[in-house]
Amino acid sequence: MAEGTFTLRRSVAHPGRTPLQRRALAGQLLLSPAALAVLLTSVVPLGIAIWLSLCDYDLLRPPRFVGLHNYTAILTDPAFWSAVRHTLVFALEQVPLGTVVALAVAVLLNQGIAGRDVYRTIIYLPQAASYVVVALVWSYLYDPVVGPVNLVIRDVGWPTVHWLTDAQLAMPSLVIMSIWRNLGYFMVIYLAALQGIPRELREAAAIDGANAVRTFRHVTLPLLRNVTSFVLVTWFLGALQMFTQAYVMTGGGPVEATTTVVFRIYQEAFLYLRVGRASAIAVMLFVVVAVLTLATRLLGRRWGART
Repeated sequence: MAEGTFTLRRSVAHPGRTPLQRRALAGQLLLSPAALAVLLTSVVPLGIAIWLSLCDYDLLRPPRFVGLHNYTAILTDPAFWSAVRHTLVFALEQVPLGTVVALAVAVLLNQGIAGRDVYRTIIYLPQAASYVVVALVWSYLYDPVVGPVNLVIRDVGWPTVHWLTDAQLAMPSLVIMSIWRNLGYFMVIYLAALQGIPRELREAAAIDGANAVRTFRHVTLPLLRNVTSFVLVTWFLGALQMFTQAYVMTGGGPVEATTTVVFRIYQEAFLYLRVGRASAIAVMLFVVVAVLTLATRLLGRRWGART
């Protein structure tokens, strides 16, 4: 009797809904807290940034609408294009080299060497530390007076190297530090992909007379194509947003040699109090990252459909 009453009440409460519709409604209700969080932390700030990019705002007076003036001012500013160039240099130096190193380390640790679990943990540990901590540690390592790197260089008999105050060496120094910090994350991705390759394929290649190098080139690498694409795109998009290394280690110098696009946003907003221009740069960076992400996904789907 109680069960029949419950069924009747439920049907009266939702007279026009099928069981499938009720399940869909339940899923939407369960999803709503996460959707609200995304709305408040992503969509709303993006809308505010777009609005501020169309205004003249210095944090002291109310925003004043100026249309596309901030965009034209930024696009005609040589300092902005210098920051774009530095950002691309950082990304194009870090990502290909880091990808090769991550793959090489993953291949090495995929072998049956003694203590490989310990090595994997040690290599992954920097990923667990924040960029600020890693940047402070490497600032000490690069120190020209007490830094261990220069102590070793002087013991060899070479002159002191000013890693972070030389305009030619500052960006490569940040690249090395960034590769070291991100190596563990991408190594784990490659390691998982390598362990997912059937052993039978390598054994078949060995039976056909292929050595280790040819097996890696003609069997392993093609099977890692999708993973490599993911690593390259993810690492590149992250490199476009580089800020902490430059802020902590070089302050954007020397002579703005490590000033990136995101560092330029910081300068415009908090040093020059030109929040409208900073928002314009942020919106343009968002558009670039979004377009690259969508283009990569579309190309990946087409490539997957062909193969």
